[in-house]
Amino acid sequence: GLQPEYKTEIHEQIFQISFNSKGMFPFSEVYNMPIYLRNFYFKRLQEHYKKEAAEIKKAQNKNKTSVPNFKK
Repeated sequence: GLQPEYKTEIHEQIFQISFNSKGMFPFSEVYNMPIYLRNFYFKRLQEHYKKEAAEIKKAQNKNKTSVPNFKK
C-alpha cells in the first residue's frame, strides 16, 4: 500500500483540484482520474492561479503609482 505521507499528498492534490476548479471536477472524478491527468490538471491550475495573482499584484501596483500624491 501507499505510505501515509503519500496518501496525504494525494488527497491534498485531489482536494485542491476539486476546490480550485470551482465545480468543474467533482471529488469522485478527480479521485478516479488517471495519475498523469490528475498531475496535468493540478499543474495547470497552479499556473493559472500564479498568473492571476501576478496580474492582480501588477494592477494593484499600477493603481498605487497612478494615484496623485497631495501631501505638502
